[in-house]
Amino acid sequence: MIIKIIINHYIHPNNFEHRMPVVSISLTEKNLEVLERIQESLGLTGRSESIRACIRSAESDLREMEDLKGSVEGILIILHDSHHSMRLDNIRHQYKEQVITQIHSHLSNSKCLEIFIVKGKAKDIKTMLQSVHGEDTFDYANFVVF
Repeated sequence: MIIKIIINHYIHPNNFEHRMPVVSISLTEKNLEVLERIQESLGLTGRSESIRACIRSAESDLREMEDLKGSVEGILIILHDSHHSMRLDNIRHQYKEQVITQIHSHLSNSKCLEIFIVKGKAKDIKTMLQSVHGEDTFDYANFVVF
């Protein structure tokens, strides 16, 4: 996904004191569908509110990752299409020192569930999580710290 960001200052028509940057982004059709589902399910009035809600959620995840220190143990859960297994294999091999156990399960609709028990230095686990979250082919990825 390519994201173009253009920031301009916008003065809210009802409140000249309230300034909010206007950001223009490019989304795939799938991203747009998800954004609209988020808007509907959370009862939000517009796409901007939906994006702000997503940013708040991502910020919470970011704070959790930034708080990782020392030795870390946890569970990494990934859901993906079975035909994207090669990318996951590359990540698993790259972080073989941190992966203690892996459980693989075939689900319906050509989906696979991966559960990794990981242990390692916080900086290595953070790098692994960045690799996982950088993959746009995974349907879901979540890390739970013990």
